[in-house]
Amino acid sequence: MLINESLKSATISIRTNIVRSFLTTLAIIIGTAAVIAVIGIGSSANKALDAQIDDFGPRTLVVSPGQNRRGTVTKGLIPLDIKDSQALEKNNDHQWMVSPYITRNRQIKFNNANINERIRANLPIHFKVRGYEIEYGRIFTEDENLGRKKVVVLGSDVPKELKTTATKILNKEVLIAGNSYKVIGVLTEEGSTGWQNPDDELYVPLLTGSQRLFGTKNLDSLNIAIEKDANVDEVMMTIERILRSQHDIGPGEDNDFRINDYSQYSDLRKQATGIFTALIAGIAGISLVVGGIGVMNIMLVSVTERTREIGLRKALGATYKAIMLQFIIEAVLLCVIGGTVGVILGTSILYLFASFNEWPFAMPISAIVGSITFSAMVGLFFGIWPARKAANLDPATSLRYE
Repeated sequence: MLINESLKSATISIRTNIVRSFLTTLAIIIGTAAVIAVIGIGSSANKALDAQIDDFGPRTLVVSPGQNRRGTVTKGLIPLDIKDSQALEKNNDHQWMVSPYITRNRQIKFNNANINERIRANLPIHFKVRGYEIEYGRIFTEDENLGRKKVVVLGSDVPKELKTTATKILNKEVLIAGNSYKVIGVLTEEGSTGWQNPDDELYVPLLTGSQRLFGTKNLDSLNIAIEKDANVDEVMMTIERILRSQHDIGPGEDNDFRINDYSQYSDLRKQATGIFTALIAGIAGISLVVGGIGVMNIMLVSVTERTREIGLRKALGATYKAIMLQFIIEAVLLCVIGGTVGVILGTSILYLFASFNEWPFAMPISAIVGSITFSAMVGLFFGIWPARKAANLDPATSLRYE
């Protein structure tokens, strides 16, 4: 009964001074909203990153040319060769998919449009490794690769750059470096991955690019797709063993190639996002403490204003505990209301932010419960001093207070 009476008294007091109560809880509202929004944005960013990784397809290792060293002297890069790719393809112990490629920029012409764009020569399996899908037409085949056929698949933005549409350019001829290539397919929109944009690229068979377009057997890089649950260290050791043998590298000599697991950078990015989110949430949480100080100040003012009321209650038999409980509950209720409004405001901000950036909406329930609980703890902590001051008032002195 004592708690119910205290809760009823606190509610009446808050409603009586609604504007002051709102201003008192404003810092709590802002702090909670900031914490909720920041934590939610961090969670949504990680969800979006996970979705991008899933869309990317299997986990991919990248083999790149390494430095040519003789002692302490560096003599440029040792290029990878198509034979390196073929050597890796012969080893199927790890069920990997090998996707070599060569990239160069060339002039592309269609009707009156003329652009300079990146051409990527690769195997048909490249589209599966990277998770690219075809929207119009088809991708080239292994037979077309072996036959050095002059066919090309366009990224989704290329037709627009050539001042046409995907349907109009499909099965038409475009000029690449002055030679005619048949457009057999257009990819779906993939979006930029940060360091490259597949929507702006053109794709030709590897041997076509190597022998007809670029005149080189040197590869820019090798993508090796492996199962997501594969032992990455073991796979990398196998790749290293094959390529060292292929390059006649003796024991104790340095590799002239590099093997990178770029998926590890997504893990680092998640960690960085988590640290940044915690840091910003911590800074935002300071405003909750500031809000708690504001609540304490207003409660001290409230005690002064209600001195006669407190004296009357104590004269009628209200105990020290009853007065303490009344003011503590009022402080906690103020902070819980502010925390709840802050959660609603922060969630709304997150929803708008996620919708604008086309991210998944992700709000951990623990963040909501934690924010409201922390708000209540702030109210409890900063409500004790005003409550004690009220409970320690002398009834006779309080009744004479003007």
